[in-house]
Amino acid sequence: MQRWPYSAVHTHLLPTGKVMWFSEFADGDKPHLWDPDTNELRPIPPAGYNIFCAGHAFLPDGRLLVAGGHIADDSGLPYASLYDPFKNTWTRLPNMNAGRWYPTVTTLPNGDLLVVGGAKEDRSKNLIPQIWQPAKNSWRTLSDARLELMYYPWMFVTPAGKYLMAGYWKPTRYLDISGAGAWSVGPRTNYASSRNAGSAAMYDEGKVIITGGDNPPTNNVEVIDLNAATPTWRTVAPMRYVRRQHNSTMLPDGTVLVTGGHSGPGTDNPKYPRYETELWDPVTEKWTELERASAYRGYHSTTLLLPDARVLSAGSRGVKTMQVFSPPYLFKGARPTITAAPTAIAYGENFRVSTPDAVAISKVSWIRLGSVTHAFDENQRFMRLRFTASSGGLTITAPANPNLAPPGHYMLFLLNARGVPSVAKIIRIGGSATTPPPTDPPPQTGFTAVAFGSEWRYDDRNVDPGPSWMAPTFNDAGWKKGPAQLGFGENDERTKLQATTPKQPSVYFRRKFELHGMVETARLEVIHDDGVAVFLNGTQVFSRLVPDLAHAAYALGASADNNVSTTSIPGARFKEGENTLAVVVKQANATSTDLSFDLELKVTTDGMQHDALFFEAPMGGEVMRPGSVQQLQWMTHGSGVDAVEVQFSSDDGASWRTVEATVSNTGFYEWTVPNTLTTQGRLRIRDASRPDISDVTDAAFTISTSPRFQAIAFGEYWRFDDRGVDPGPRWNQLDFEDKEWRSGPGKLGYGDGDEHTVLSKNTPSQPSVYFRKKLTLLEPIRSANLRVLHDDGVAIWVNGRLVYSRFMDNGLAHDAYASNAVKDPLTSSATLDGSPFVVGENVIAVMVKQGNAASSDVSFDLELNLETK
Repeated sequence: MQRWPYSAVHTHLLPTGKVMWFSEFADGDKPHLWDPDTNELRPIPPAGYNIFCAGHAFLPDGRLLVAGGHIADDSGLPYASLYDPFKNTWTRLPNMNAGRWYPTVTTLPNGDLLVVGGAKEDRSKNLIPQIWQPAKNSWRTLSDARLELMYYPWMFVTPAGKYLMAGYWKPTRYLDISGAGAWSVGPRTNYASSRNAGSAAMYDEGKVIITGGDNPPTNNVEVIDLNAATPTWRTVAPMRYVRRQHNSTMLPDGTVLVTGGHSGPGTDNPKYPRYETELWDPVTEKWTELERASAYRGYHSTTLLLPDARVLSAGSRGVKTMQVFSPPYLFKGARPTITAAPTAIAYGENFRVSTPDAVAISKVSWIRLGSVTHAFDENQRFMRLRFTASSGGLTITAPANPNLAPPGHYMLFLLNARGVPSVAKIIRIGGSATTPPPTDPPPQTGFTAVAFGSEWRYDDRNVDPGPSWMAPTFNDAGWKKGPAQLGFGENDERTKLQATTPKQPSVYFRRKFELHGMVETARLEVIHDDGVAVFLNGTQVFSRLVPDLAHAAYALGASADNNVSTTSIPGARFKEGENTLAVVVKQANATSTDLSFDLELKVTTDGMQHDALFFEAPMGGEVMRPGSVQQLQWMTHGSGVDAVEVQFSSDDGASWRTVEATVSNTGFYEWTVPNTLTTQGRLRIRDASRPDISDVTDAAFTISTSPRFQAIAFGEYWRFDDRGVDPGPRWNQLDFEDKEWRSGPGKLGYGDGDEHTVLSKNTPSQPSVYFRKKLTLLEPIRSANLRVLHDDGVAIWVNGRLVYSRFMDNGLAHDAYASNAVKDPLTSSATLDGSPFVVGENVIAVMVKQGNAASSDVSFDLELNLETK
C-alpha cells in the first residue's frame, strides 16, 4: 500500500499509459499524474475551478472532457474543460446550459460526447442533455429530451447505435439524440428496488452487467444482451457479498472484477467493509472469491485497469492511499509479448501486430481506456477481436462498427491458452491524431445561484401577507409553488397564476438558495410585467416602477411584455449558507391583462471550500430504549474536520449536554442511549475546535421504557450459511462460532427477485439454509411475538430452545426437506412466553427448508416484538 497526498476520486488512464487523477471537496482541483512503470507521482496544472463531482470521457484524439464541477453538495458548476495528456494543458470550453454535479459523459460513435444528468447551481436537476461537438467547438442541446435522472446514470452505446441508460433506476431508458432528442422506455430490470450506489459494465459487445447497490445493499446481479431482438434483463448468480459503492472493472480475459464497497446501510459505512475481491466469469456466470484487499474502498473509491493488466485500487472518502492488485492470470506462467503494433488504425482494417508468441495466442481483446468515478467507469468497454496467426505475428481485424468501438484509444491485449495477457499496446481507432491549439478560456461568468425556470413559492391570493413577508424567517410553507415563468395572460407561463377581477395589485414570490464562499460580484436579471421589487435577505436590492410597497398600491406605469431588467448586487448583501430572495410583482392598474415573473441570479465567490457536517443516522422519528446502543452516522464536507463533539438534547434542542467531547472523525459513533425519557430527543455533532460547524438530527426521536418494543425488524442483518452442508449440532447455540458465515439484510433468499440478499442456489436445491442473529437484552422478558417470512418450512430457536416451527414434519435433520411446498412466501405469526430469553446476550437461530430438491425459491425474514416484565 502506498500513501498519496489526496484521495483519488476521479481516475483516468491516459493514452500515454499514465494515470491522471483528482480528488474530493476542497482538494478537487489538485490533479496529479502517476506513472505505473516508475511509480513517479507529480502534480499537474489545475483546471482553474473545482472539478470534483464532474463527469468525464475521452475524445477520439485522446483528450479528456471534464464536464461540470463542485460548488457544494447537490450544486454543480456549468463549466467544461479539455485536458490534453500530450501537452499537459487544460482548455476551457463554452459553458454548458447550466451546472452539472454528478453527470455522466459518453463518447458517441461519431466522436461527439453526450452529457446527461447532474444537479444545477440551485440544486435542482439539470433535465436537458447536451452534446459537445468537437468539430464545431460548440454544444448541441437536446431540448425535447427533458427528464430528471439519477446521479451518474449508467449510459452505454448499443450495437444498434442507441443510447441506453441501464440504471440505477428500475425502468431503463433509451435516448434518441437526433434533432431535439427524445427518451423512450427500455427493458425493466428484475430487481425490486433501486440500485443506487451499485455498479455497471459493458462486458462484451452489447452485453451489460449490473451489480449490487440499494440501501441496505444487495448482492443481486443482472445481465442484458442488447443484440437480442427483444433485449431482456436476466438475473444470474449473485455476488457472494452484499455491496454498495463498489467498482466493476473489465479484465483482459473478459472477466469482471468487483472490488470494495460496504455491506452496511448508509452512503458510506466503513464499519461494514467489503475487503473481499470477487471475479465474475461471463462464460460460466459464476463468481470466484480472490485475495482480500487490505484497505477499505467505499464511497469515492476508484478501480482502473492498467496497461500491464494489473488493477489500480485507490481512494475512498478521506482515504489517501492506493494499492495495485495482480489478478490470478499473472501467476500462470510467462506472458506473451508484443514487439510492434500500429499506433492508429481505421475501422475494419486488417492490421499487423508482431509477437514471438503468435502460435500460442488464443485470444485478442481490447478495452477502452478507463475514466471512472463514483462506482461507474464512463469510458470502459470490452471487445474480442478476430485474428489469424502467422510466423512472427498476428493479423488482427479492427472493429468495423463504431457503435461497438466508439473512436478513441484502446488497450490491445494478446492472451495465451492459459489466459495470461501481454502488456497492452495502446492503439487509436478513428478520430484525428492532432489536437487543436489551446484557446483562451472564456471569461469567468460565475455560477448561477438561481436559474431562469427555477421553482418558486408564490402567493397570488390578493391578500396582504404582512410586513415581514420578505424576511428570511417568514413562514411560506402554506404558499403554493411552481416553476417559472410564472404569470398569466400571455400563454408562455409554466405556472399559471390566478387573475382576480379587478386584477390584484401585488403578487409575491420567495426562494431560498445556498452559497459556499463569500460573494465577490453578483448580477441579477429579472423578467417582470409590470413593476418589480426584489429583496435579498430582507433588504431591498432592486426596484423598478414600484415607489410604494403597500399591497393595494399599483405599479407606477406599465412595462413591455416580459420586460427584462438587470442590476448588480454588492457582495456584502449575501451571506455564506442559506440566502432568501423575495420578490413582489405589481400590476400597472386594475384592468391589466397579463403578469409575468422569472429571475436569474449569477454570482462569483472567493472559491474557498468550507467544511460542513451532515447527520445521516438517526434522522428522527425513531423510538429508542435506555441502555441500547445506537450507531450514529454522519458525512463530512471538506477535509479540515479532524474530531467531532457528540451532544444530546432531551428538549428539542433548547439545551445540550456533551456525550463525548472528542471523537475521531470516522463518520461513526456508538452511543449508549441514556435513561432520559423524552419525545423530544435530538443529537448534534460539531467540530470539536470550531463549534459553528455542526449538524442536528432532522427531527426529534423518542426514548421510552414502554414494556413493549421491537427487538428485531424486517430488513435487519442476519448471518447465514447457504453452502448446503450440515453446520453441526450446536449451530443454534449461543456459543457457536459463526464469524465465517456471510451476512446480509433481509429479505434473504433467491428465486423471487425481491431479495436484498440473494443466497446461493444449489442443484439439486439444498434442503436447509441457516440464519443466526444475536441481540442484547437489559431486562427480563415476559412475552414475545414473532412474525416470520418463510418459503418453505421454518424452525426457530432462542438460545438453543426450539420455540416455533411450521412445515417441518419430516424432521430437523439437515438433509430432510420441508413437509409442504408453498407457492409464495408466507408470513407466519406466533406468541411465545419469555422464558427462553435471558438478560444479556441472546441468539435467534432459524432453519429454513425447501419443499423438495426441485424447489425454485427460498425466502426468509423475521420481526420480533418483546414485552418486558
